[in-house]
Amino acid sequence: MDPLDGIAAFARVVDSGSFSTAADRLGLSKSAVSAHVQRLEERLGIRLLNRTTRRLSMTEAGAAYYRHCARILAEAEAAEREASALQREPRGTLRISAPDSFGWMHVAPAVPEFLRRYPELSVDIALSPAHVSLVDEGLDLAIRIGVLEDSPLVVRKLAPSRLVACAAPAYLDKHGMPREPGDLAKHNCLCTSLLPWGDEWRLAGKIGEARVAVGGSFRSNNAEMLRVAALDGIGIALLPTWAVAEPLRTGALRRVLDAWEPPASTIYAVYPSNRLMSMKVRAFVDHLARCIGRTPYWDEGL
Repeated sequence: MDPLDGIAAFARVVDSGSFSTAADRLGLSKSAVSAHVQRLEERLGIRLLNRTTRRLSMTEAGAAYYRHCARILAEAEAAEREASALQREPRGTLRISAPDSFGWMHVAPAVPEFLRRYPELSVDIALSPAHVSLVDEGLDLAIRIGVLEDSPLVVRKLAPSRLVACAAPAYLDKHGMPREPGDLAKHNCLCTSLLPWGDEWRLAGKIGEARVAVGGSFRSNNAEMLRVAALDGIGIALLPTWAVAEPLRTGALRRVLDAWEPPASTIYAVYPSNRLMSMKVRAFVDHLARCIGRTPYWDEGL
């Protein structure tokens, strides 16, 4: 028997003064309530109630035990009300993990409006290039890009993450524009561990896929650092459009090999699997999806 069942039955009997009324409040039969109280007494090894055909009263031990039971039930009911309120209206702290560059450029700008909409919420964002454990780190939600490992996490697709090869006009004026994928081997290519293929760039065109081993004088696992290096004319970078959309629109960067594009990746929201999804998680994922748009806003006009 769950000890709380006996505690609830005993407290309700005391509150109402009868087994029948307590049974009605608990939605149980009178015999079930009586059995709960009897098992509680047997487990404790004491008599809690004096029962006669005309009168029901607490023993001295029962009165002392009741004070503790009443406090336990009050706290349990308060916990239920608080949990129910969290499901009705987002509140508390939402803990998020996001990739450093994407989090800074596209998750952080979505937060102010979200906080204005839900003033009883606070947001704690940890930026990291690595996939961290949501359970171990006490996180509610993570934004991830790329191939996901099999896990019990719930996954929601937010947007595609397109990749483009690009370089500054100054670099291309000095070193020339690559005409086909194989030409990349002759250029200073900015390498990164962010790509699943390492230093072998893969590009798809009308005639199939091309794979080119590249190398260069600069390497980083951070998209913003690679973008800055490309803008400074160091070399050719292979970067997601969410990182270089603005310099591509202004002409600060130019696309290289327009007819060739690497396979797109995907941006996901992942969160622990449970029967009742936290309202604060649902609210933020929906909000971020609206901010990004059906077609990602950074890809508009590209």
